[in-house]
Amino acid sequence: MSGDIKPRVILVDDDESIRIWMKGLLVALGCEIVGEAGNGRDGVELFKKERPDLVMLDIQMPEVGGAMALEYILAADPEARVILLTSVESLEFINERMQAGAHYYLSKHAPLDEFKAALEEQISKVKQIL
Repeated sequence: MSGDIKPRVILVDDDESIRIWMKGLLVALGCEIVGEAGNGRDGVELFKKERPDLVMLDIQMPEVGGAMALEYILAADPEARVILLTSVESLEFINERMQAGAHYYLSKHAPLDEFKAALEEQISKVKQIL
């Protein structure tokens, strides 16, 4: 694994402040942000265009929500690596998304240090497969 590997990431979240914050975290962790979308429909189109190494996908969004976007992304590429960003606290809902093919989920309500540590671990895993 080379230190120069920069996973290509797209951010899909309807909250622009979350996208800005996530972009800063991901860049600090050595990622290249190749696109952003504010809803699931645009996120799916962006995924098809960019074919990123990682998708950071919010669950609750307008037009096409994250759950449906996850299905469309995985239909386009069953090997797509998707991390869900969620404020949903229902374990049943989260487990359903994980069983549908998401690789991991990060709670927007997690303490900042836990969120960063979990994100760093997931980025490290992506770098290992590149």
